[in-house]
Amino acid sequence: MRIFLTGGTGYVGRQILRDLCAKGHAVTTLVRPGSRHKLPDELRRNVALIEGDILRPESYANAFHKCEACINLPGILREFPSKGVTFEGVHFRGTKLLIDLAGKNAPIRFIQMSALGVRQGAATKYQKTKYRAEEYLKASGMHWTIFRPSLMFGNEKEGLMNFMTVLKDLLAMAPFVVPVLGDGKYRFQPVAVQNVSEGFVEALERPEAIGKTYDVAGPDRFSYNELLDIVSRVVGVNKIKLHQPMTLMKIAALLFGRFQFFPVSRDQITMLQEENISDRWEEFFYDFNITPLRLVENIQKGF
Repeated sequence: MRIFLTGGTGYVGRQILRDLCAKGHAVTTLVRPGSRHKLPDELRRNVALIEGDILRPESYANAFHKCEACINLPGILREFPSKGVTFEGVHFRGTKLLIDLAGKNAPIRFIQMSALGVRQGAATKYQKTKYRAEEYLKASGMHWTIFRPSLMFGNEKEGLMNFMTVLKDLLAMAPFVVPVLGDGKYRFQPVAVQNVSEGFVEALERPEAIGKTYDVAGPDRFSYNELLDIVSRVVGVNKIKLHQPMTLMKIAALLFGRFQFFPVSRDQITMLQEENISDRWEEFFYDFNITPLRLVENIQKGF
């Protein structure tokens, strides 16, 4: 199958590109000008690269129209409007432009990366723009599938940031202590990036996945405190948890969250408090016949 993929240089994108190539698909991936070097040599040799901007369809339209499917991955956790990096642009407008371009062809297969917790009436701009993108896709006439992953683990040694590498960096920052927002009891349901990628690739050729939205989460739930302890054991660092009052951090995030030096935004704090878990996680593994990789058994391999 001829596939157009956005976000190929990112953490999830690299793994999906590997798996698509292993399945024999012909992949064209959109990269920002000057970003070719972010892909490993083995991927640059096996995929077609188009330099352009997702917000400028004219930069990739010719390549897009030759493809039978689109996998759309870009997402950001924080926005920096002064640099032109916004939730509205990356999550919604970019997706809308792709869908509009696809609508000029016969309906094609369209696989969308969303996020666990995205829903109508969500409190954060991150979730609101992801939800609007989902709704636009559902109304488009495309043969769509939407995936909503939890936080991911795996492939940490490749050097791309994910939640586990963030925890590792936090553990390395200050001597003796590691900062924790609030009581650290808010929960997560981590899923292996390899499993997420399997689902994206399998969905391309499974008609029964058309028109479905999947929560993609692992089989185990951990508090933030427990995840810190797990990463601490893996990297061999033991520090005292220094709990920061949540109210104080919200005030600080309101004042400084727009600056890159500040470690967390107000939206991120809100989403932490909501937790990142799902009771619908088994459907993803059952429908695509995927065996879940468990965090505790596999985290050491990633580092």
